[in-house]
Amino acid sequence: MSETAVACNICGASYTLPEDEAVGNLPHVLLCGHIFCNTCLRALESPQNVITCPECQMDTLIGEEGVDGLEVDSRIIGLIYTARMNTKKDRHSGDRWKSPRFKSPPSYADIPTQENAEGRPDVVKVLDEALIKATENLNQLDTLHQTLANGIPTQLRKERARIIREIDVAVDRAKSILMKRRSMLLSELNAVDLLFSDGRKECKRIEKRVKELRTAIQKARHVRQIPSLESYCNLDQILETLQIPVDVESYDMSCLSLRSGLSCCLHIDNLTESMRNCLKITDDDDSCIREEVSAEPFQNVTSSAEVWDSSSQSVQRNAEPIRKKQSTRRPSFMEGTDTEDTDACTEMVEIARSSLVAEPRRNERHRALRKHRRQHFENPPNPQPKMVHYVMATHIVNPGHFYVRYMIEHKTGQKLSKKITEFCSGENSLFTFNDEIKTGSVLFVYWKEDVWYRVTVTELFQKECFQSVTKCLASEVSRLRVHFQDFGFSKCFSVPSDGGLNSLNACLRRPDAATLADVNGWAPLAIRCSLKDIIPSDLVKGWTSEASDEMRRKLGSEAVEMQVFGEDGGALLVDLKKTQMLSLREHLVFMELARFYSPIVAAGSAPLLFYPPVPPKINVEFNAMVAHVSSPSDFYVQQVENMEYLLLHSKLQDCYSHPKADREFQIYCPSLSQACVASYDQEWCRVQVTGFPGGQMVQVRYVDFGYRKTLSVKELRQIKDEFFALPEMALWCSLNDVVSLQEMWSDEACDMFKELVEHKLVTVVAKKSDTRPVPVCLYEIGDDFPGASIGDILVRNGLAVSSKQNHVKDTQPLETTVWDPPFEEEVLSIVPTPPPASEELKPSLSLPTCLKDIRVRVTHVTSPGNIFVQLLQFDSQLKRIHDTLKSLFSKSEPQEIHWEAEMFCAANNTGVWERGKVCSVTTSGVVEVMRCDFGNKVKLHVDNLRPLRPDLIGSFLLECNLSGVRPAGGRSTWTATACDFISLYLTGAMAVMNIKEPTTSPVLVSLFCSNRAGQNVNFADFLISEGLALKERKTVSTSETVFSEESVLSEKSPEPQKIVSPSQTPPTPTRRINPPAERVQTRSYPPPELPPCGHTLMSISAISEQGVIYAMTHQAVCEFDRLRERLQQHIKTLPRQKNYNWKGVLGCAVMGTDMFWYRGQVQEVIGGHVKVRYVDQGLVESIPVCHVYPVVLCEDVPQLCVPCQINGVIPIGKGWQWDAVVLMRELLLGRSVNVYIMEHPEDPRGCVTVEITVDGMALSKIMVHHQYATFDPAISSQEDYVVKPPALDLDDWDISAEGLEEPQPVLGVYKELQISKERKHFPAKVKHIRTPNEVFLCVLDKTLTKLEQGESLEEALKRVNESVENLSLLTDFPNECPCLAEYSDGKYYRAKLLGFSEVTPSVKLLVRHVDFGSDDIIPLHKLRQLPPSLHHFPCAAVYVKLAGFKPANVSSEMERIPYRPEWSMKAMLEMIDLLNGELTAVVTATEPQLTVLLYNADGTLVHRRLVEKGLADYE
Repeated sequence: MSETAVACNICGASYTLPEDEAVGNLPHVLLCGHIFCNTCLRALESPQNVITCPECQMDTLIGEEGVDGLEVDSRIIGLIYTARMNTKKDRHSGDRWKSPRFKSPPSYADIPTQENAEGRPDVVKVLDEALIKATENLNQLDTLHQTLANGIPTQLRKERARIIREIDVAVDRAKSILMKRRSMLLSELNAVDLLFSDGRKECKRIEKRVKELRTAIQKARHVRQIPSLESYCNLDQILETLQIPVDVESYDMSCLSLRSGLSCCLHIDNLTESMRNCLKITDDDDSCIREEVSAEPFQNVTSSAEVWDSSSQSVQRNAEPIRKKQSTRRPSFMEGTDTEDTDACTEMVEIARSSLVAEPRRNERHRALRKHRRQHFENPPNPQPKMVHYVMATHIVNPGHFYVRYMIEHKTGQKLSKKITEFCSGENSLFTFNDEIKTGSVLFVYWKEDVWYRVTVTELFQKECFQSVTKCLASEVSRLRVHFQDFGFSKCFSVPSDGGLNSLNACLRRPDAATLADVNGWAPLAIRCSLKDIIPSDLVKGWTSEASDEMRRKLGSEAVEMQVFGEDGGALLVDLKKTQMLSLREHLVFMELARFYSPIVAAGSAPLLFYPPVPPKINVEFNAMVAHVSSPSDFYVQQVENMEYLLLHSKLQDCYSHPKADREFQIYCPSLSQACVASYDQEWCRVQVTGFPGGQMVQVRYVDFGYRKTLSVKELRQIKDEFFALPEMALWCSLNDVVSLQEMWSDEACDMFKELVEHKLVTVVAKKSDTRPVPVCLYEIGDDFPGASIGDILVRNGLAVSSKQNHVKDTQPLETTVWDPPFEEEVLSIVPTPPPASEELKPSLSLPTCLKDIRVRVTHVTSPGNIFVQLLQFDSQLKRIHDTLKSLFSKSEPQEIHWEAEMFCAANNTGVWERGKVCSVTTSGVVEVMRCDFGNKVKLHVDNLRPLRPDLIGSFLLECNLSGVRPAGGRSTWTATACDFISLYLTGAMAVMNIKEPTTSPVLVSLFCSNRAGQNVNFADFLISEGLALKERKTVSTSETVFSEESVLSEKSPEPQKIVSPSQTPPTPTRRINPPAERVQTRSYPPPELPPCGHTLMSISAISEQGVIYAMTHQAVCEFDRLRERLQQHIKTLPRQKNYNWKGVLGCAVMGTDMFWYRGQVQEVIGGHVKVRYVDQGLVESIPVCHVYPVVLCEDVPQLCVPCQINGVIPIGKGWQWDAVVLMRELLLGRSVNVYIMEHPEDPRGCVTVEITVDGMALSKIMVHHQYATFDPAISSQEDYVVKPPALDLDDWDISAEGLEEPQPVLGVYKELQISKERKHFPAKVKHIRTPNEVFLCVLDKTLTKLEQGESLEEALKRVNESVENLSLLTDFPNECPCLAEYSDGKYYRAKLLGFSEVTPSVKLLVRHVDFGSDDIIPLHKLRQLPPSLHHFPCAAVYVKLAGFKPANVSSEMERIPYRPEWSMKAMLEMIDLLNGELTAVVTATEPQLTVLLYNADGTLVHRRLVEKGLADYE
């Protein structure tokens, strides 16, 4: 074999060694196993240091060394060395064969003498040739010696360095094993922890004492600062806590001297013996190893004959020394086959690369590896983490059914394909007429070019037969479907009929007995997988094509990380992850293409939840704040005296207000009941997820306040473990001994209850502590006497009924009418109340005792009269049913059962086992099944059904009918629009249900759903408001009458009462009349004290919708802080809230959103709200009536804010528009500005005329510039607003102007460069391009841009830039104003103003560089006044339109120019390239716009190439 026999597959160049050339052409191995030369790999290297294999498209990442750092194939290097040695041997043996006369030394008789030499003249010639040959041989030997002498040290250094590196790697792995052992030893130190348990108790005791002392100190400091807080705390207890002395001797400190007696020992002898057996140095060749290697600190470390293939022959100890064959590092596919360690304690650390073993041994190891993996999945060890592999997806059906291949088996697949291809190239694989094909048999298929793959026949069709068959002759096959074992997908092949077997043999081959046995020894490389615990987002439609396409797009053909959780039905339950990507499961759920199987987390893996609120003591008073109110039977209270929560709340704000918290704690896929953190009113609070309404929205409950809200997923944050320390602060309560007059609490009752208690301090007395909600009694807090009961107030106002009085009335014979009967007396037709969860499993639904406020999940809706719901309190039972079905049928096989209608079954619906009921059966084996626990119907194959045990038959579904509504339009049935509408809004939603008629079927109910504001809305009323339903008519019986006169007299008479018979209709109660509103009158607060005329510094506090500006002086701001403290002292002196008549009320007291009191003025009464203006700030808000009191406070203090109006301008449209008010608020609110007071109003409450200056600019001019106002003609005119020097603010002095310089003239606009139409083909250059047919052109004619003296524009600008510091800043900013603007290079160029770009936080203007055509946004300090010497030059850049072309009518380009969408971005970039070069222009028109044609240097139109590429059309 020659040295050039091995060549690169791409370029065909032979592999060479570095000794032959300056740089050798070495064979390098990629990660995929393919081998290429240096030159080709350097050509394939990308800027990202990645090489993509041209054969399999797999990426290989290279290091800093580049291509030279890749692994070199040692087999090819060995072949090159062998070829070289064989060549040298052949040459030497040939030389000896050609000169046999010199093979042995000559005899004495043959020694030539002088005489012989004279007689044999050819001897001299022969000797000369021999000497020449000997000289050549000597030189060659010297060269070889020199090569060996120089090469041996070099190769020795390389080999030693390689072995040292491998020794270091082995030692590092050994260190990692020792560190694992250390971790195991550390885990056994629990006994030491128990030794110090008493000491920890003492430590906690001290901590408790410290906490109590710190809390007392903090309370004492608050009471010292605000003495009024004394009534809210126990001052005696605080003083006692502060004064208790510390008894040091009472604390046990003996734990500081305890010792456990444990110790750690190291057995050096055992460790040395283990290291001798584990750490070895072996050779690549199994038959040649070193006998002994000495290494410190281990002695007599002998090499071992153990190799990976134990079937190879053992090597004798006295083996021959290492051969001359050079060895280099092995390729990656020859390294260890197992990448995961099953036991870290028995891991073998070897610095050896074993040679390839025999093929049968590899098959055994391959099967053992698969078996080990499956055993690991079926019996996973508890403490071990989940197994992680790198795989590549080969075929995707849906997220629940796809196939992957392990990356470590890539070489195995190549070898298998090569073996199959070699077999199929022979004649033994051809089909004959006697061969027979069966379903399930293994064949070989020609799928890709020159590659054969093994398949399994799944479906077989015979010629002239429409039904599939199980077997037929090879010559009779017309079509067959096969399954690729190593890829996972199926493919159908059609065999053309040619009268022979040529067509069949062209695409199919059969294995013989030996090949079949060999191929079956290789396990299928495609592993079936399923994403764990996710199901389709719509269980009725199943997996959509969008989900499969999104999964293919994310995975692609790259290697991904696979995490294995277990096995189910022959498929691995996995999760896939890519680098820099979230979990694929979470991604599909986030994209709403899937959802998790069950938001209810199974036991043993439940997430952390908040501790439940601490139950209050029964019949013990405590003060609490009512945090949230829904109704008197549904509200939350929060204890006041809890300093720990205040500290936790403060720490919560510090943790999540950090700028990096949004990225660090972001939640992407929340689960039901998950604890997290969310913001409310700009404060972070603890929340718990309660539902998923859809659209990336979640419903949460604020556990410390009780209110609920619908938020976006982006607003949730992960909660840290330290915030689980305190339990939930909000206690769910209901008002005890009080019931509603009707089925639901009326709006009036809820509103009054909110006014009485919400966000107020009350006294709470719990009646029970083991029920939820907790029944409590609420009392108002009085100063010196017990407060009134809230329940009694509701009863006195006729908004509620006392349950005790109701019970007394029931005992009397006359009072047989029960308006709100007890629930326990109603007859229930459904199964009794369910037993506790600890008892046996109940498969059916049972209604709860309380039929109000039941939380449900709507599962299926067909119409308002047919709604299926699940009760959330039975979710745990439903989860147990599903788990039971999964354990029974997940690994079961289909059974031969004759399915009929009305039969109960267990159905496998998209991978989830559920209870079902057969509705109909078709002949094709498809069954329509009613889902017993969801209500909808699905079509499944009979193979997905199993017989259901009798004890599991039942349903947790409740069929309901909306009460109080009927179809609109006089129809007797619901319209399709109403059905679709209610199905869209209710399916999958969480709701609150009240059962009205439990005996009917379907059950008559009322449903309340949460809207976006977090409020519960009656869905029946919602249908009525949308016009899809009408209210149900109430039939009034003639027997239902009001109290008659006789009945009233009978009640007043002392005679015994007669019992009313049940047949008689009870009387209706009389209508309650609310007391009339109380008339109250208050006067206004005194007007403000106006500051004197002139300049003053004021703070802007508010701007009304009419444009009135409210400003406060510095003294007023300080007085406002003192006034607010005075107002808080009146909080206990205000009268109780009553029903007031607000017509005569002017001044009032207002409780703001920050719970502080302010002075206000009533402006308007709208329903239950009062429109109030804060007289000291000017703000206007709509406040609930309960927070406004008709009382005038602190009358001695006038109003602190001054109303102002802008001087000299008239608003457009006879009043300030809304956008003008918004602009003024952006400019002024919260800022201190310079105000010049022009004049005071005649009315002391009127507006002061002022001129306000913002950043050196008059507010009036800003409003005029933005066209929100015009100048008042009586004061100034529009012509006065031109570029002028600022007027000097001088007193009326007699100053002479003689000798002063003349004021600088006012500069007008720039002159445009005039180009006549007669100019033909003048040279031009494009300065700036706006669109492909709109540019700024520069005429390359110097005579047009020079003055009479000959100074050019460039020379003049250079002269001005040398002394630009002497130029004044620009102080006036009209449109088209000429100026000098600083460019990015630091120089100033001519420009003109186009308008204001920004006003906050600083003023910036939009300018155009007139000599270049480009626009720029520049702050004020980069603008200078233009010297007159630069104003005479015309603009160097002329705006022109290019003629001859227009935007393309049809264009496939998606990226467009934002300000010109008719042009594509590609056309813009192409035109920029075309405009570079020498151009000439021809004027085609000057009116209405200058239009030119542009030509290239060769005379062709510039835009021709743009049209040829389809980016434009001819005009």
